[in-house]
Amino acid sequence: MFLPADFVFDLARSCCKMIPSRFLTVFYAANFIVPILYFVIVYPKYRKDGQLQQIGFSTVLTTEEEWVAMLFGSFMLKFRHHATIDESVQKFFMHLKMLSLALTFGCNRRMAYYLIALYCVMFVTIQPGKFQGAQRIEHLNPVSLKSRVRKPTSTADKSAVWLVAFWADWCETCTFLEAMLASLSIKYSKSGLEFGKVDVVKYPELAEEFRIDTSGTSWQLPTIILFYKGVEVKRLPPFKSDGTVVKTKMDEKGVTKFFELDKDVSEMSFKSGKSRASSSKSAKKKD
Repeated sequence: MFLPADFVFDLARSCCKMIPSRFLTVFYAANFIVPILYFVIVYPKYRKDGQLQQIGFSTVLTTEEEWVAMLFGSFMLKFRHHATIDESVQKFFMHLKMLSLALTFGCNRRMAYYLIALYCVMFVTIQPGKFQGAQRIEHLNPVSLKSRVRKPTSTADKSAVWLVAFWADWCETCTFLEAMLASLSIKYSKSGLEFGKVDVVKYPELAEEFRIDTSGTSWQLPTIILFYKGVEVKRLPPFKSDGTVVKTKMDEKGVTKFFELDKDVSEMSFKSGKSRASSSKSAKKKD
């Protein structure tokens, strides 16, 4: 018995409303639908001809079941290290595509090469895109960073606390954190607390000024710095005493607690007499 079409459409519409709009884009749809359609339509045709139904190394599970268990276990082990839902979703897609490739190699290598080519085309042509949701983050350039943050000229800016994210569009971790920082800016923007963003690709001199490594292997992107009266108070990720960077998970709860965003500006610890050095020291202990 088939469900009424109107009911199905209403159910689908309700489900879509529950999903954040940034996940209803071509990038997320393609990365989810293509592997699923492959498993439903293409893979079953080759599955019977392969060796995946034989007992594998475990002597209990088939080779197919071993691959599923291994990649599922890999995803779950890494899941607790994900800072945002955006990161979890994209890592899930990656594991799903890895599973499809691993299983296809066990059935039909020629088909596996076609699948690799398809995933490469998707990687090149379909990008996540920039975050388009609501936010209260000011995009800063060298001039505005100096006049508003480093050497403020207006009375409001002189007393303001600035939380500035140093960013790069090519950085995967940066894209994972876009929605989270936008949410924080909406939630905690208030009198005396401002949010800013600096593109280190456009303004590499600013990255150099604040000792931010922008290489492809860097752990410093994004870097989030809290400024007060033009002076850096604390940053994530922090530095060790020997100058090396501490790799840091930046989730919403951790960023809020570290920068004390849930407090009134007048109650933040750096305003109550604690030194910058002690703040950095406590940050290292937390991380």
